[in-house]
Amino acid sequence: MARDALIVGINQYQNLPRLNAAAQDAEGVANILETDGDFRVRRLPEIIDKQRPKIGQQTPVSTQQLENSLVRLLLPKGDHVPEAVFFYFSGHGLQREVGLREGYLATSDTQPNTSNSGISLSWLRRLIKHSPVRQIIIILDCCHSGEFLSLKDEAWQGSDGQSYLFIAASREYEEAYESLSSDYSVLTQAILSSLRPQQTDNGRVTSTDLVAAITNQLSHEIQQPLFEQGGSEIVITRQAASSLPKLENISLISRLKQYSFNFCPYLGPQPFEEKHADYYFGRENLAQEFLQKLEQTNICALIGASGSGKTSLLRAGIMPRLAAGNDILGSENWLVRYVIPGMQPFKNLAAAFALGQQETEIAQQLLQAERLLRHGPEGLVNLVTAALIQHPNADKLWIIIDQFEELLTPTPDPQLNQERTDIIQALVTALNHPALNLGIIVGLRSNALSSLITHSELFSLIKNNRVVITPMRYQDIRDVIEKPAEKLGLTIDPYLIHNLTLDLTGAPGELALLQNTLHELWQHRSPAAYGKGGPYLSLDSYMKLGRISTLLTDRATDLYESLPEEEQNAAQRIFLALCDVGEGRLDQCRQIHKCELINQRFPQHLIDRTLQKLVAAGLLVIDQPNLTPQVGNQPMVGTVWETQGQTTTDIQHWLVPHSPTPTKKVEETITLAHKSLVSDWSLLRQWLETSQTTL
Repeated sequence: MARDALIVGINQYQNLPRLNAAAQDAEGVANILETDGDFRVRRLPEIIDKQRPKIGQQTPVSTQQLENSLVRLLLPKGDHVPEAVFFYFSGHGLQREVGLREGYLATSDTQPNTSNSGISLSWLRRLIKHSPVRQIIIILDCCHSGEFLSLKDEAWQGSDGQSYLFIAASREYEEAYESLSSDYSVLTQAILSSLRPQQTDNGRVTSTDLVAAITNQLSHEIQQPLFEQGGSEIVITRQAASSLPKLENISLISRLKQYSFNFCPYLGPQPFEEKHADYYFGRENLAQEFLQKLEQTNICALIGASGSGKTSLLRAGIMPRLAAGNDILGSENWLVRYVIPGMQPFKNLAAAFALGQQETEIAQQLLQAERLLRHGPEGLVNLVTAALIQHPNADKLWIIIDQFEELLTPTPDPQLNQERTDIIQALVTALNHPALNLGIIVGLRSNALSSLITHSELFSLIKNNRVVITPMRYQDIRDVIEKPAEKLGLTIDPYLIHNLTLDLTGAPGELALLQNTLHELWQHRSPAAYGKGGPYLSLDSYMKLGRISTLLTDRATDLYESLPEEEQNAAQRIFLALCDVGEGRLDQCRQIHKCELINQRFPQHLIDRTLQKLVAAGLLVIDQPNLTPQVGNQPMVGTVWETQGQTTTDIQHWLVPHSPTPTKKVEETITLAHKSLVSDWSLLRQWLETSQTTL
């Protein structure tokens, strides 16, 4: 397949200062693409010197010439579309502001501050967006070229099978410089030295190699280039096959290390599991507190708001440390089984005891275990006893039941409700059995605490054996960001760490938001050259992503648009209720109680269904006032608050006693996952404006 390049270097200008390095820059790039890149190169302006094409040092280029050449490059006619195109520009870059700011590539006939300002970068983005070419490389070595990458509304995301690399010499508000130590500009000098495949271990330079090499070379320069890339790697230059080094000459350690850079230590929306324990940081103190509780009791509950990281702490923080045996004497000999009740609690609990090697053996064990559990509370006692007999070296069996709130939540299915009640009774029976070495660990969402109180026997066992997940401290947050990167040899811009910590507000669900952001940053990392260090997580990438606020608001919009109309209306009601609209001050988020949302138009089942989706997406956090045991025979006052109904002006005062058998259910609270949803989510801002104008 053909590979086409348009290389432009303009020295001569009618209304702008003459440049010295632009033509030389362009000729250097053209030569290396012809020699090692297998590109068909078209130069602009082009002259013939000694029977060879060359960039003209004193030849002008008109706006019309460059425009036509770009259309020919990016929108080729006919059926023979090139495999890859490469556009390089060295010359003046301009900014012009007429209501809206725009960036331009200046041509020789450009007249600043007129309608002929050159080639619009916005137009170039749109042209690229409609190009049928599968691999596109754009390098702009000119002042204000960062404007090309800041065009969010025109942002081109390659479709399936398309790959791209955009490089800008400087930010939109900066100038680009000619080098004081060579005949080339700062960026082009780095490009030329980085594109030589002879200097690499594998005899080729890809788009990711180029980004990494430029970043390394210019790390101490005042001028810092910007990058945008997506899709697969693009091979830009390569050595002839006959001159490639043998694979054996490449360091094995170098290759293995490079493979490790393809592993992302940040799991995004997925919880950490035992296999990820080496990359789980930030909760060491909480894990230590929990393990100390386990030394003193046979039951312990880990309680936290939605999105606070309960599952990750249990699976990657607690379970590996129990298996290691360094915290609790003899815990390496314990049997540990992990269970999520789900919609089939008997079957899922039975699976913890089905450990055969063959499928038929597992199926038979699963059927027998489920029958025992259904037979009555003693069924679990018999299963635990059998498991300990089968493992004579085991001192104790611990069952970790995560998402325990599923056993406490009523459903329209009476049979499922009964199964959940039977499971809870079986757990209580087994825990109270005097000769059974059983321990239970519960992972429970805090808004389910009031439901737990209705199971008085279980609550009495748990109430003094709880560990509550608290917001992360500043150093914990830094550990979450930095330590996984250190494990893999990744580099993180210190200014990125500073900005990430500034953007976090201490809300309970922010750990999930931080993991999502770090995962996105890893996907937009700047890889280092082959064998020359690890990828780089940069502040520039974070700014291009739009900080935490943009990632969250984009997710909010996507989820809202995916909801059916009935749930969209409910979601709008929920988000509006969570906004504290001020007069003469910035709008803020506030905490509400679910009872405030429910009325005839928005029944509880609709609100519950919508809340579940919003919480699962990490947009909301559902919590509950913490419960404390009563003092003597007098329950302690736990929470006092005011609420106002949606259909009345009456103020309701809530007084909730903390008692194992309360007369009123403790109402769960709802908050936004991050304050930026109020300030930066355009859809919510529109709803607020509409609601204010209708008051």
